[in-house]
Amino acid sequence: MHGSICVILKKFIEQNYGAPTWREILRLAGHDELVLSPIQTYPDDVVMTLVGVTCEHLEIDLETALTEVGKFAAPELIRFAKGMLHPDWKSFEVLSNVETLIHRTIRVSNPGAEPASIQAFQLSESEMQVIYSSRRGLCALAKGILEGLGPVFDEDITVTENTCCQKGDPFCTFTMNRVATAGNELAGNADQSGGMIETSAADPQSDPYAATTMLGSSSSDSSREDSKHQSFSEADAGHHSEKQNLPLPDRFGRYSVSEIIGYGGMGVVYRAVDETLERVVAIKTIKSPKTSQKKQDQFFAEARRLARLDHPNVVRIYDVGKVGNRPYFVMEYLEGSTLSRRISKGPVSVKVASKIFKQLVDGLHAIHQIGMVHRDIKPGNIILSRDANKCALLDFGLSDDETDSRLPSTSRAVSGTLGYLPPERLRGLPGDYRGDFFSLGCVGYELFSGKMIRDLKQFQNPKELSLRDIEETQAWTETPESLREIIVGMLEPDPQKRLCDYETIMSQLDHCLVKIL
Repeated sequence: MHGSICVILKKFIEQNYGAPTWREILRLAGHDELVLSPIQTYPDDVVMTLVGVTCEHLEIDLETALTEVGKFAAPELIRFAKGMLHPDWKSFEVLSNVETLIHRTIRVSNPGAEPASIQAFQLSESEMQVIYSSRRGLCALAKGILEGLGPVFDEDITVTENTCCQKGDPFCTFTMNRVATAGNELAGNADQSGGMIETSAADPQSDPYAATTMLGSSSSDSSREDSKHQSFSEADAGHHSEKQNLPLPDRFGRYSVSEIIGYGGMGVVYRAVDETLERVVAIKTIKSPKTSQKKQDQFFAEARRLARLDHPNVVRIYDVGKVGNRPYFVMEYLEGSTLSRRISKGPVSVKVASKIFKQLVDGLHAIHQIGMVHRDIKPGNIILSRDANKCALLDFGLSDDETDSRLPSTSRAVSGTLGYLPPERLRGLPGDYRGDFFSLGCVGYELFSGKMIRDLKQFQNPKELSLRDIEETQAWTETPESLREIIVGMLEPDPQKRLCDYETIMSQLDHCLVKIL
């Protein structure tokens, strides 16, 4: 069992019954010299012996003890994970990210750790279903943690147990209900009909998802690539030839499919027509027809979250469905072109670049507020309107387990796009909201300087980006210093020191734009 729970058990007993009681429990359990650490793992039999002796010594039943420890553990666990959690998140948003952020960090930091599986599915703004499974069967502890989250976020939450592995069920399921207040309203609309786009592990500038046919550009325009977009040409050749083997279904439900317009490490995008509403749409689905139930569940859970978001700088999601074992979602078909193509055509004025950058910060904040992390911010996933006055973010990170074979072996546990990955993800850690700000800083530098901030060749031997790596191009030096300071702050290699506070960034941006505009 992971040491964080063991340390919490010790703290719970010491605070409620005194340090001598804990020492006596260790003695009775035969572990007088045991020293607990939150970064270690301990044999299950040792931990369960401590729990059993605790119940016997304090004369309380096991279920009650585990539930109370769970309630006590909730704020402690939030403190352990605090750096990874967006400051606007509350209980539902945190639970939605347990597996992709908290448990993955535990597994990366300590490969021997086996945290329980916790899958959370938000059914509405006020209701969530949580599925807990663990060979240890500590469902009472899980329920206690769920109940303990309410006070942490000042929410009124009730937890109902629906199934229980202790009663012969294959896993435990809980329904959580929270009373909506002004403090925990979610961003956007509570429409549950939409979907979510997953990260591609493609070349940073090949734009496999944001194909210009999807964006309303001509096919001749889509064939033009800037020379700097040709890195890893041999690998890309194999990647593009994959299109020949991708299926072209006739339809997805009421949507008739016309062509493939993009594909990435995990998904494929089709141009289609909604025959009921008579409009062109883009449909994205998982490439493999043998999609696991867990992947399908994750796909739909994150789809529902994104569907609640209605923001001018984030692509809109219309519908979600399933054909056989393959889930899909339907999104708006955008007119315009990618930011990468705009940058490749020549310098972007400081005035236009500043407006674009502010919109990107605003759109990213909206995504974070609903409990999501993008994980693939790059110019190819940003759409500009034809007049460059508006932009929208695309291609959100459905999962963080797809791999780019061009990354060094030490970094292949993560997905993402070369050139925009934050240092912590190159080390194999999961991408939290702070990583999105680093990637946005890379985009900001490229937007104002006209070139990528990192040479892709360095990924043969990746290193953390330091400030001395920022090239002082003429366009960059002509950018107002106050804007450069914001971007440099986002590019801080240490996520703890990185500039990623939305209010601070927007305040500084507004101050800059007053002078520029």
